[in-house]
Amino acid sequence: MLDKGVERRREPKPVGRVSKLFASIGRLILPVIALLGCFGLITQFWQTPASDFRFLLQLHPALDPMKSLWLSWGVVLVPLAFFVVNLTNRRYGATSAFWAVVLVWLLFGGLLCWAAEQGLLASLVESKAIRVQAIGFAVALFVGEILCICFFDWLRGIPWWQAPFVAALLGGLAYTFAYHVLVYGLTHETLAGVWNGDIWPRLAALSALQLVWAALQLLPTAALRGLIRPLPGYGGA
Repeated sequence: MLDKGVERRREPKPVGRVSKLFASIGRLILPVIALLGCFGLITQFWQTPASDFRFLLQLHPALDPMKSLWLSWGVVLVPLAFFVVNLTNRRYGATSAFWAVVLVWLLFGGLLCWAAEQGLLASLVESKAIRVQAIGFAVALFVGEILCICFFDWLRGIPWWQAPFVAALLGGLAYTFAYHVLVYGLTHETLAGVWNGDIWPRLAALSALQLVWAALQLLPTAALRGLIRPLPGYGGA
C-alpha cells in the first residue's frame, strides 16, 4: 500500500530457531552419508593387503604390504574421509563439517555397539590386537579430521587449491603418526619398543601416500568447484 506517496515495506520476519535447526540438520545429511560410506569401505578392506604395492620392497625389506597388514586397502582409502570433510567445509563451513564428523562417529560407534551385542564382532571383542587397532584408528582419524577442518578453514580462499591440499596433507599426517603412536605404544611395554627398525620406513611410505592423496584429490576438487560452491558468508574460490 501507498501512504502519501511513500511505499510501506514490511520487514522480513526473522528466521526461527526451529527453522535454523532443521536447515542445519538438512545440510548434514549428504556429508554424513558420504562419510559413513567412506568408513564402510575402510572397514571392509582393512584386512585386505594392498598387494599392488609390493614394488615398495625394492626400497626397504620392511615395506612388504603382505607382512603385518601395515598397508591394506583400507589404509590406502583412509584419505577419502579427508576429501569429504574438505568438500563439506568448503560448502557449509567449519562448524557444519565438525558436526558432520561428530555425528558420523556417534552413528558408527552405535552401529559397532549393536553389532557387538548381536555377536557379529566376536573376533573384535576377543582379540586384544584388533581392539587396540580399532581404538587407535578411531582416535587418530578423529584427530586428523579435526585438524583437517581447522587448516581448511584457516587457509580457505585464493589460491583455491591451498586449503584442500594443506588440510588433507596435515590431517593425513596427523592420523598416520597418531595411529602408530597409539597402536604400537599400547602393544609395547616401553615407548622405546615403538620405534623399532621397521616403523620408520613404514611411516615414511605412509607419509608419502598422504602426500600423493593430497595432490590427487585436487583433481576431483577442481572438477566440483562449480557444483559445490561456498554458501554466502564463507570465503572460497
